[in-house]
Amino acid sequence: MVRSCKARAVVTALVLLWCAFIMHPGISRADTAAPVEISNQFIRITVNPGPAEAGRFGLETTGGDPRNPADDGLPLIYGRPMPWTSYTTVRIDGSDWVFGGKTTRRAGRSGMYGEQVRPPQIEDGKVVCSYMLGDILVTQELSFVKSPSTRYLDTARIHYKLENTGSVTRSVGLRLMIDTMLGANDGAPLRVGEKTIVSDTMLSRREIPDYWQAFDSIVEPSVTAQGTMAGGELTPPTQIAFSDWGSFADNLWDVNLVHGREFVRARESDLDSAVAMYWSPSLLAPGEVRHYVTYYGLGGITLAPGKLALGMTAPSEVGLSADGTASFLAVAYVSNTGEGPAHDVTASLSLPIGFTLADGHARTRTVGDLEPGETAQVAWQVIASWGAVGGGNLEVNVSATNANPNKVSRRVEILAPPRLLARISHLEALQVRGEEIYPWPVRLTVRVENTGGSPAHWARVKLDSIGGFSVIGGDVTQLLLGTLEPNRPLDFTWVLGGHPDAGTHTILVSASADDVPASSASASIQVPLLVPKVWVKPSKTRVMPGDIFSVDVMITNVPDLKSAKFDLRYDNDFVDLALVSRGGLFAAGGELMPWSEGDSRSTPGRVAGTWGSLNSPGYAWGSAATFYFQARAMGDARFSVENLVLSDASGRVISLESVPTPCTVQITRQ
Repeated sequence: MVRSCKARAVVTALVLLWCAFIMHPGISRADTAAPVEISNQFIRITVNPGPAEAGRFGLETTGGDPRNPADDGLPLIYGRPMPWTSYTTVRIDGSDWVFGGKTTRRAGRSGMYGEQVRPPQIEDGKVVCSYMLGDILVTQELSFVKSPSTRYLDTARIHYKLENTGSVTRSVGLRLMIDTMLGANDGAPLRVGEKTIVSDTMLSRREIPDYWQAFDSIVEPSVTAQGTMAGGELTPPTQIAFSDWGSFADNLWDVNLVHGREFVRARESDLDSAVAMYWSPSLLAPGEVRHYVTYYGLGGITLAPGKLALGMTAPSEVGLSADGTASFLAVAYVSNTGEGPAHDVTASLSLPIGFTLADGHARTRTVGDLEPGETAQVAWQVIASWGAVGGGNLEVNVSATNANPNKVSRRVEILAPPRLLARISHLEALQVRGEEIYPWPVRLTVRVENTGGSPAHWARVKLDSIGGFSVIGGDVTQLLLGTLEPNRPLDFTWVLGGHPDAGTHTILVSASADDVPASSASASIQVPLLVPKVWVKPSKTRVMPGDIFSVDVMITNVPDLKSAKFDLRYDNDFVDLALVSRGGLFAAGGELMPWSEGDSRSTPGRVAGTWGSLNSPGYAWGSAATFYFQARAMGDARFSVENLVLSDASGRVISLESVPTPCTVQITRQ
């Protein structure tokens, strides 16, 4: 009887668990394909392979913060095992497209969907996928990046690349919605600067701080999340909205935010917070490429326990800009862990040499009274200058009239500004060999190096001027390098060709990056003069009696040639003519052009009236005819061109500066 009751209890539990699984809006359906994942010792990025909801991603910790064993294996973005609740909207000319594969579920169901160009796959340590939304090619790249506050690779770099492949300028914007989840807590407050956000909120432009954080407790946080929106390579959003997941799921772009409404999932009763970042639509010209980059991952907070528990966060590393300054946000969290209210709480920030407060920020701030369990936050905008290079410790002191004071310090490393150096490290010298420029095409190598102390973001290298040359293999004269770390030089090689005029040409190159002065370099290259010429080229200069060899009548570097006519004179005492064939000049591209081998019988030792005509006049370089001979007797056989007539398209005779150059073939038994 006891066993029977236990069995019924187990069956009932399994049924309830299954019902919860299929009814819960955040539980993913079973998928046949395995998720596409990359992971390290801190976090795992998971991408849905599709076909349904392809490209949607989730984020969770693996080892998390090495100093916090409580944050291992916890979600930061909802979506285990197959992400689907977070999605990205691309607004194109007022129409809302959802990036990725189609869905029949709540999140993004009403959107327009494009065609898959590249399925989710791992490339160079990134999870990459691409979709064509109308004529806008959208590529999503997810990878690891160092958190600005921890300096660990515990943060996801979220990068969208939008390219207008059409012929019409489009208005294009992007909304990235993240279904945040901190471990088991789906409704933790979101902390933005001095704001504790627990209800619908929209921040715009200057209201948006560099980063926001979320945690369940300042005393013993299970996991601390951070979204970083500004600084370095990041693209600051024009707006950021905090609301419940259901409202974002049902609305592709605009959401009806209700002041004071908690993060309770729309049409349901569970707490379920989410964040949406907006990059407002702007014009994207044909061929133009736009990048949106933001970070989301773990946040770093330095903790000091006590009755007034204290935490402090700030970027661990800050690079000065080109003007020798940098601004960053330092935030202190104060929590009352005592049993009664803490009265008249104040917080004061102490700064080392080289650090100052921005205008309007006082060192000592009034927090007021804190109830038991209540957490407040204070933010300071700090400015670092050259005197701060090398870093320093920022210290926050808190006090209350009825509690012991507390303090915490956090070190911020300050790096010197980036500095770009571009130089032309290799440019081949040109000479004439065989009536051609050698080497050809010519290789140009540009070296770009960041000789400063901090990364240069969105670095680019560009060919500003290449004289009369053209780029072989396309017209790509500018390359995006991304983030260029200090003291890691990169080499880039272009192949230059075309038809440059003889003389000196100047090559100009430059390297640039956001907020970094450009660096330029130049070099000169001498293009030798190629003289229009007709000459006789033997296949061998020494043969034995009985050998077969050939001579070509070459027409080289002659502009505007339409037709050519000539005689070939040879020493018939030493050689016998075997065959006359068409030269490559009159068979270009596999097309046979008008041509005649001439008269080889009327006059001994002469082939008279060999003739050819190009289908269209142009720059001529090649063999007009090939003459095959058999060596008969020993001696020096001479071959020369006579009665040469070169004509252009108008029938005018083209004059050469020199007479055709003959050749000699030595016939010997050795």
